[in-house]
Amino acid sequence: MYPSTRTKMKGEQNECKILPRDLNIVWGSDENQWEIKHGEKGEQGYALAKKVMWFEVKATYRGAKAGRKYKVGFNISLDRDAKGWEGSPVFMMTTVGFSDDYTWRKLSLEHKDNLSMDDVIEIPVSARDTTLQFGLYEIWNGKWKNGLRIHHAFVTQL
Repeated sequence: MYPSTRTKMKGEQNECKILPRDLNIVWGSDENQWEIKHGEKGEQGYALAKKVMWFEVKATYRGAKAGRKYKVGFNISLDRDAKGWEGSPVFMMTTVGFSDDYTWRKLSLEHKDNLSMDDVIEIPVSARDTTLQFGLYEIWNGKWKNGLRIHHAFVTQL
């Protein structure tokens, strides 16, 4: 999965948006569990969890450089009729390269629009593999969930 949009931000910040079609969504091809809409002509696409028990969404970014810091995350929202997320914390995982050295953060969802779940990750100067991997997970509570929209993932160089 490669970044789908790159833009130059003011102050020499680099930002990359990773669109839903470029995310690795477990059961994402199952139309009973997920609705994936690709944006057309200025519309923004999204991935909508219709009925999921195993919530696992991963993003990969291969444009990072050793010795730099990046903010990584997801821009999401909950529909008004979203269910199953209360009492179901979502965990965000980040790692550099294909290592077993993961960082986990517990996040809770509230009924708000445009939630941003993010974390800062620093790539060691000595890193050989600078691939950034990050994801959202809720696979433990065994409840059906719906109504969560993923608008995009993002990587911002700090």
